[in-house]
Amino acid sequence: MAHIVTYKRLAIIAGVLLAISPIAWDLSKAAVADLSPSRYLDDIKYLASDALQGRGNGSPELDQAADYIANRFKQLGLKPAGENNTYFQNFEITTGAALGAKNELQITGQNLKINDNFVPIVFSDTAEFEGPLIFAGYGITAPEYKYDDYADIDATNKIVVAFGHEPQETNPKSVFAGTDFTPYASYINKAINARMHGAKGIIFITDPTHGYDDMGSAAAREEATDIGIPAVLVQRRYIDEVFKKDGKDLAALQKAIDKDLTPQSFEPDHVRARIATEVVRTRKTVRNVLAALPGSDAALKNEWIAVGAHYDHLGLGGTSSLAPSLIGQVHHGADDNASGTAGVMELARVAVGDKSKWKRSVLFMAFAGEELGLLGSSHFVSHPTVPLASIDAMLNMDMIGRVQSDRLYVGGIGTSPGLKSAVEDFTKSSGLAISYTDSGYGASDQTSFNAKKIPVLFFFSGTHTDYHKPSDTADKINTSGAVKVLSLVYRIMDRLADEPQKLAYVEVQQPAQANRGSGGGYGPYFGSVPDFRDDIKGVLFADVVTNSPAAKAGLKAGDTLIEFDGKAIQSLNDYAFVLRQKKPGDVVPVVVKRDGKDLKVNVTLEVRK
Repeated sequence: MAHIVTYKRLAIIAGVLLAISPIAWDLSKAAVADLSPSRYLDDIKYLASDALQGRGNGSPELDQAADYIANRFKQLGLKPAGENNTYFQNFEITTGAALGAKNELQITGQNLKINDNFVPIVFSDTAEFEGPLIFAGYGITAPEYKYDDYADIDATNKIVVAFGHEPQETNPKSVFAGTDFTPYASYINKAINARMHGAKGIIFITDPTHGYDDMGSAAAREEATDIGIPAVLVQRRYIDEVFKKDGKDLAALQKAIDKDLTPQSFEPDHVRARIATEVVRTRKTVRNVLAALPGSDAALKNEWIAVGAHYDHLGLGGTSSLAPSLIGQVHHGADDNASGTAGVMELARVAVGDKSKWKRSVLFMAFAGEELGLLGSSHFVSHPTVPLASIDAMLNMDMIGRVQSDRLYVGGIGTSPGLKSAVEDFTKSSGLAISYTDSGYGASDQTSFNAKKIPVLFFFSGTHTDYHKPSDTADKINTSGAVKVLSLVYRIMDRLADEPQKLAYVEVQQPAQANRGSGGGYGPYFGSVPDFRDDIKGVLFADVVTNSPAAKAGLKAGDTLIEFDGKAIQSLNDYAFVLRQKKPGDVVPVVVKRDGKDLKVNVTLEVRK
């Protein structure tokens, strides 16, 4: 799970299908009593063991986990529901990046040595350029703070030099001060900003206040996304030397900026550089694991209830680790999300042993690629192994293993009439105190199904200090609490699988703090939901929220955003960056690809709701 989100506001759409029937149900099914805390914990112990090395995407250990889940499904007698009569659905993802042979930096004719004097950053493009240097302060354009290092310079066809960090970090009254950096501090956003100002490369130097960077680890701290220009981190002394010949001192420039946030950007005379980066991105095949329990009713067995969880985690850490000093250690991922995956296997075991046969079929799902952006579930809904329209509901479990004080969070209850009452019917018997939200969007795999207008429920026991750290270990799992969650999910699954009528879908307003790049988490409101696939240029819209600014402008699911306010959009990072620079009320020209053709529309941005 990537981050925790908040949901609000129900926006009902007209439905032509029926809600859940108000039928009395047996709340004391013997099947629930068969849920096994010990078997559940054994599965978590295996998935979160040192031997599986954190189940990183693209690792051999993730494949071991997939085989383990598939073997369990096979032992239970579940039918394969993947491709080619197997339990697997293969898809490719970018799992990392490595430096190629040609990574070079030359400043005023002096060749610098890689890993000693400079280090390429792995989000670089594979490209080379020679041209003049230009100093752009901290490399920040922040309209909301009335600060712009590019205000009085032209970076077109030049190589930008920029400090790391942010101005006035130690001034408690500054807009940039605080315990956390603003998004403008990141290398990747500074590189995007440079590219959008026409630069052909960027050289980062540590600002004088913070000493010298650890050149050996700079590349490892950044994600592997291609941001479209070469980027390197260089020891500051090489820039100091050439700027002093022009009468400029970096320490003095920093002090002047930090004094009153007045940019000190300039172009030195006759200072040129040549930058070349070669980055080889690693593409690997990973697998969703899919199994089916066929229904018994001739009229309903071709309709499905999906029950899923993601089984991947962070491996040895990487950019998503919340313990940067411990990168390289196993990030066990017991709660995130061995807990949900073990839950899927335990629910499947009990369902197979339940003597009553459900009318509908049930699809048990374990997704890869969630930690990289919901990639497994996104691939499934784009390439379903059962007709997508036949999936009546999707129940997703992510981090259900750390129940505290019997409290559980259930999202998505507004995505179909009657879902909340269905959950409430079983709350007392589960022994849980439940907090609800309407929206089906969020930072886990139910989002991919919700974007396809499928009712969803999302079960989550809460965050904790071990999240995305090596310390998320199996010994901290609350098995009795997790089994309470599973008893609730099983009863809901049982009801939906025998529900005589197909569920109506209700569209709910996208939450104000949505997934990265969605147009719902930064700046003003746009109203799109991205597909997180990483093999295209631009941003593919998995959904466009009804009555949102994007929808009012005529944009639709399936459009690919390629230009925003005259700026080329290559990735979700670009999209988030340019949206953050706008404010409600701005009218922004955007260009999307639709059916192979460019479509230009104007979108009037709105205040977040």
